[in-house]
Amino acid sequence: MCIYIYKSRNKKEKTIYTKINEILYCILTLAFGIYYPLLIIILGKDYNGLIYGTAVDDFILLGNVFIGGEVALIFLWALSAKIRTKKNPKLLETKNNYNQFISNFLENYSIKNKIKRKLYHTLPFTIVALIPLIFFVFKNNLGERWMSYSIFFIAIVGVDFAFTFIIGDVVRLLDFSYMPPKAADLFKAAMTSDELNTFTSTSVMVFGFGPFIFFNFTIFFIVVLISAIADAFASITGLMASKMGHNFPKDTSKTIEGYIGGIIVCFFCTIFGSYYSILLGISNWDIYSILLIAIVLAIVFFLIDLITSKIELQDNYLNSLIIGSSLLILLILLKIQIF
Repeated sequence: MCIYIYKSRNKKEKTIYTKINEILYCILTLAFGIYYPLLIIILGKDYNGLIYGTAVDDFILLGNVFIGGEVALIFLWALSAKIRTKKNPKLLETKNNYNQFISNFLENYSIKNKIKRKLYHTLPFTIVALIPLIFFVFKNNLGERWMSYSIFFIAIVGVDFAFTFIIGDVVRLLDFSYMPPKAADLFKAAMTSDELNTFTSTSVMVFGFGPFIFFNFTIFFIVVLISAIADAFASITGLMASKMGHNFPKDTSKTIEGYIGGIIVCFFCTIFGSYYSILLGISNWDIYSILLIAIVLAIVFFLIDLITSKIELQDNYLNSLIIGSSLLILLILLKIQIF
């Protein structure tokens, strides 16, 4: 990622905001590499393992298998694409030509692509909601360690998802001859026209959640819900209402309908996340605190949306970082435990 940032530093089409986004993407990705070992120790230090003697040993093994295995598979897949271009150089003018990819992408790009991309962003919610539920079913067999294992698997699945797009971005931007056709189709569905000459925001959204995985699961879950579901709903509502011309501010693509949709869904995401955690027995927030938190976070979400209409920084990481930080401050003020 840093190599591409350096090589493309003088490209005229890259604005200052694009450069800032790229640097922050690198920082968030690097941060995961620093706190991942710490996460393993915190989650597993007090528990016996299912495979080895301790949960820490289990997490080290599983992390190496899932993360290392995924990287190895992607590397072999990319290498196979490179071998095909060596055997058939004409592919460098068609399927493995990035300029041709850009031309085809722009030719077929529409509002439907934008909506489909936003629907991809709801995947983190599905994963974060489903994995604890699965481990909760086996709570009697796992004992108190069930939550540690569920959080670890959330982290691993999230990292594998993020690494898929990070490696794909590096291949796409540095040497498209390594890009398999199926992977190119995935990027066509998951990226916007603004991301053709920079990193996609899909991976950074996942790493934006990362710092909050150390806190109470309710905090982490609410951050994921708002960043994934509320943001997607606000964008989709705004896109569908774009022809009505209710833009605010007037010189931006943001619509009043999008703001309203985002605020409402953000409010209910907070309530759902709180009660989902109560259902799993890992939270005891009272109804008054939940309502207050939901109102405050809805306002913060609106302000982020409003600010990013003028300042072209990616809300995919701003939402998680600012919403998460605001939630932590609010919980501390309300004297609610954050760990």
